Amino acid sequence: MQPSWAPPTLRTRRLVIRPFRVDDVEAVHAYAQAFPTAQFGGWLGGDDPSEAARYIADTVSRYGRPPRADLAVTLEGALVGGVGWRQVWVAPLQVEVGWVLHPQVAGKHVATEAVGALLDHLYTRFAELQRIEARVRAADPAGIRLLEGLGFVQEGRLRHGAADGDGLLFGLLRAERVAVPA
Repeated sequence: MQPSWAPPTLRTRRLVIRPFRVDDVEAVHAYAQAFPTAQFGGWLGGDDPSEAARYIADTVSRYGRPPRADLAVTLEGALVGGVGWRQVWVAPLQVEVGWVLHPQVAGKHVATEAVGALLDHLYTRFAELQRIEARVRAADPAGIRLLEGLGFVQEGRLRHGAADGDGLLFGLLRAERVAVPA
């Protein structure tokens, strides 16, 4: 990844995907509360607003220092979740992507649009990037459908790879990318 780097702002037909800001804490806390810490882990802060503030502070402080970025997903001006990536291998360059969205936007294809835009950005911005991976809970059929719909292929099962059971590892090679209408 290039030494001169800044987190992107991506636009789709309905979404603006942008760097998080300090004033996003309340919105992040609103969707973090929908994901019980016992089931999903505490990386978003769960019920504690100070933990959501810590997440935002950590995220904003990492901007400008690749190889990772978490970005806010906004729909009609409202922050409804986030997408992100982190480098998992240097040579050959590979990244892992992830997403989290407020349950109130479930079924509106926001995740497909946001993750699709992120994939397109990563493959366009980083010419040396050949593979992207993603992990989902085995008990998450919507997440599995999302990844398969974007062209990902299941590569393995991670026994006890999620807080509430097994996880699944998916991979997407540059040549397998299925374009998603924005």
